[in-house]
Amino acid sequence: MYIKFWGTRGSIPVPGNSTLKYGGNTSCVEIGLSNNKMIILDAGSGIRELGKSLVNNGYKDSFEILFSHYHWDHIQGIPFFLPLFNKENLVNFYGEESNGESIKDILSKQMASNYFPITLDEMNAQLKYHNIKPFINFGINGAKLETFRANHSTPTISYKITEGNKTIVYLTDNELMLEDSNEDNIYDNLLKSNKELVDFCSECDYLIHDSMYDEATLVGKKGWGHSANITLAYFGILSHVKNLILFHYNPDYTDGKIDDLLKETNKTLKNENSEVQCIAAMEGLRIDC
Repeated sequence: MYIKFWGTRGSIPVPGNSTLKYGGNTSCVEIGLSNNKMIILDAGSGIRELGKSLVNNGYKDSFEILFSHYHWDHIQGIPFFLPLFNKENLVNFYGEESNGESIKDILSKQMASNYFPITLDEMNAQLKYHNIKPFINFGINGAKLETFRANHSTPTISYKITEGNKTIVYLTDNELMLEDSNEDNIYDNLLKSNKELVDFCSECDYLIHDSMYDEATLVGKKGWGHSANITLAYFGILSHVKNLILFHYNPDYTDGKIDDLLKETNKTLKNENSEVQCIAAMEGLRIDC
């Protein structure tokens, strides 16, 4: 199993000289399985490059795309995903119905004539839609998937993917809840407010988690459904994860700022004598699990 990042940003794509290291595309993560099949997590602008890569490499299997939720930064790449234009392809979309609308209804809206020249129905691939919910288990391509409800401003699903003895948790757009951020009792507060989430992530090999903000910025954005890096470090320790991956960065953060976030996070882990390993997601990074 491997992880490859195609988009690491939140909110909006941010191309430019200040985002070359970590990338400017919005959320898209490829999970490669041992049987040469794959699972795609979210379809932000990063899925465009993934689609080009798959076509260029002659990938012929079905395409499995799992949505955490339908904010624009998680679906905006769909109209530019090349496999959707090939009638020989089967593309499976997995996600939750939202406000009485189906997955197809939601994806079709961004391709209405006012916004895009062709509709979803005019794409050539065979499209199938699978309604899923939080707190269920199911299988895709031989991998076991478990779902959980993230704490976000709109209903959002988190995914745990297990193949063999390796487990990856994808937990974007999640706000770690804290009644009191006093570091003297940070673990008690995190456990009190996030016990079920701690259990969901417990001892996973890789936790890919929203780290949209630093702690100072988060103060003014409580309730927006995102997390800060230091609180996330404590959560990683509490959950006994093996590897923590910072993800879904603030579009205003430069490469230098993300470097600082990573340094601060690792300093916190070191000060706590933790064995958790932390890295920052960057476009093109592949991790063999």
